[in-house]
Amino acid sequence: MSNALLSSQYKYIVDTSHGINQDGFIAIGTESVVYKGLKTRQGGGLQFSCVLKFKPKSVRVDGEIVNRLDVFKNEEWKIFEALRECRSIVKIDDVVEDLGDFSLPCNKVPGGVINSAWFCIVEEFIDGWNLDEFCREEYWKLRRIEPVGNGISKEVNFSDYGLAEQNAVLQSYNYDNILKYQNQMLLFMINLCEILQFVTEQRYILHLDLKPENIMVTRFGKELVLIDFGKSRKITKAAPFATSDLSDVDYGQEERMDKLFEHGALGYAAPECYCKAVSGSRFPFSIGFVQKKMFLESDIFSFGATFWECLNIFELVTKNKQFAEDPHGFYQENFLRDETYLRRDLSCTSNYYHKKLENIIKKCTRMRVPHFTDSDNKDFYHSYGELKKDIETAKDSVPTIVKEENVKVRNAFNLCGAMVALCIVFLIINGIYHMAAFQIANGKWDDLTGTYNDTQFYRLEEIANDMIQTAVGDQVSSSYDKIAAFACKGNDVSEYEGAMLVSLLQQVDDSSLLPGRVDEIMANANIRRFKEISTEL
Repeated sequence: MSNALLSSQYKYIVDTSHGINQDGFIAIGTESVVYKGLKTRQGGGLQFSCVLKFKPKSVRVDGEIVNRLDVFKNEEWKIFEALRECRSIVKIDDVVEDLGDFSLPCNKVPGGVINSAWFCIVEEFIDGWNLDEFCREEYWKLRRIEPVGNGISKEVNFSDYGLAEQNAVLQSYNYDNILKYQNQMLLFMINLCEILQFVTEQRYILHLDLKPENIMVTRFGKELVLIDFGKSRKITKAAPFATSDLSDVDYGQEERMDKLFEHGALGYAAPECYCKAVSGSRFPFSIGFVQKKMFLESDIFSFGATFWECLNIFELVTKNKQFAEDPHGFYQENFLRDETYLRRDLSCTSNYYHKKLENIIKKCTRMRVPHFTDSDNKDFYHSYGELKKDIETAKDSVPTIVKEENVKVRNAFNLCGAMVALCIVFLIINGIYHMAAFQIANGKWDDLTGTYNDTQFYRLEEIANDMIQTAVGDQVSSSYDKIAAFACKGNDVSEYEGAMLVSLLQQVDDSSLLPGRVDEIMANANIRRFKEISTEL
């Protein structure tokens, strides 16, 4: 048995210096096993990194044997060739159809070995992370690799961290880091729109398997590269749709690799990508569409579901052990119904995320209705240019990442705090600066509220805090009343405004007026957000 793959020009081996257990393993998909490889010319020379994607030559789908190699050559390979000129699409370097006497032990596949019953696609190696790894491991440090000896390592999730390490991670989830992360996600969303504009609107290809694991982030430059076109389909201007060839399924059973519920990935695929229900089982979603008929809007749904997960990743991992260890099981158990799968919002995560960003995610994942793909239906996105424009608008209107300097009183306090011997002078200066700072904060409040719109909420919240913190005596109570009057105007207090008022009430600390102020918030609360606001109170 050999540990090398031979093509007409090159020799490929698995890179055993890579992977959790130094076995080269990268990932396993629905129909492939991926390893990091090393590539050299047959006669010797420089050695380069590559990706070895092994697929079985034949697979059983819905009880029938499908020649996977023929499907790859006739469909997937042609799609890659059509996309070759785009630098943000992974490139295929070679295809080894006959593995010869090659043998690779692999406990992740039936039979425990990859051999001549498989073929190998050699792809370029992307130095970086997939999008899930970038968000979970690189940015928020919610998972790490820990060596256990003898070249073997293990994944350690947040739930298995020690208390001190968990606290350090939780403390990193603060205003500045969240806004920086939001900005990075917006840049990724714009980048992916540009890639998909080329894929779909220039080359007429639907990806149909968009998810964090199929989007790579380069280590240098943090640019996106789209991978895995195994589920992709060609479309035309005249017939801008593809149909799923999966048979009907029993939704009362567990999803299996040979009996998938959907064309794509569970949790990310649009409702129209799911199979029809049989055996008395219930189709998970309200049916307002032609089942198993997939459009550009289907990929846009997966786009929204992908970034919904990225934006919620911190809360999902830190508060749900099942999601951290088995996202597929989490989605199957908790998401296969209209209320959670469709029109996804950001209500369970940071209040710092911009409302426009949430609206984009909602629009991408909107409930399907008859004729939802019609271009005059403005409730849905029908092009990546339209989607990209909204994302760019949201990016331009988000709060600045670095907050303004605090009002001058804090600088005065810091300066005078070092002058212990001059405590009387300090008190006088402190009082003067409190008065000045309070007047400045009130001036800013009047200027902002004169031309206020929802995109300026985080600036509004910051000034409101400055007003309360710099107020003295009766000014504290009157300042709160001024802020509350503005928030309650129109009887439409949002969950964000409700949270702000609750935070300010804690600083006002006047128990005699508290019941009336609580009643005022509830009386003016937005009915759709009544539960969230009452929870804050």
